Amino acid sequence: MIIRTIHSYILDGKLKPGSELPPERVFAEQLGVSRFSLREALRAAQVQGLIEIRKGKRPRVSEPTSNAAADVIALTLKRKKRTLLDLIEVRMAIETEVAKKAASKATARDILELEETIHSIRNNPDDHNLCIREDIKFHEILMRVTENPIFAIMIGPLTELLRESRMKTIQSGVDHIVQGHGNVLKAIRNRDPDRAHQAMREHLEMAEKDIKKP
Repeated sequence: MIIRTIHSYILDGKLKPGSELPPERVFAEQLGVSRFSLREALRAAQVQGLIEIRKGKRPRVSEPTSNAAADVIALTLKRKKRTLLDLIEVRMAIETEVAKKAASKATARDILELEETIHSIRNNPDDHNLCIREDIKFHEILMRVTENPIFAIMIGPLTELLRESRMKTIQSGVDHIVQGHGNVLKAIRNRDPDRAHQAMREHLEMAEKDIKKP
């Protein structure tokens, strides 16, 4: 009941991201529960990613993130076959739309940040860990540019789970990554949403082919 109430407070805007919860005694009285029950509920809410609890400070409402969802999705997908290919299919449905929207909203600074990730990959082809980080960053920038946080919440867990597939695809070199990202960036720079959509699909289709390789 306490957790449902906290959910309602957050959804209704009574508790906004970053705001502190009322003092423990006051909050317990407001909810009509014991302080012990409140503490237990707050621990559960912390696990769910709803609040942050730090020693010596009052709990705060967390910013929306994909972390809690990532844990659940990761556990589920470990039990499934075709995981990497299934994830690529989902990314095609979501990230093509992300690229399309980014083409209409990207600023000069956003474009510069995207360019920097491509340069970093091109200039460090043998540093696979760095290339994977920059690959992930490229896609994260696009999601941020859409100004729709739901995209990041939906795709964030999948992005981390795809590190394995990225490590596999990068074994054949970084040229296809640079080319794929470059085509998406060109479409964004030209303010061409439809071409950005298609370029992202082609980029992910190439990744799919790499995953299917024996």
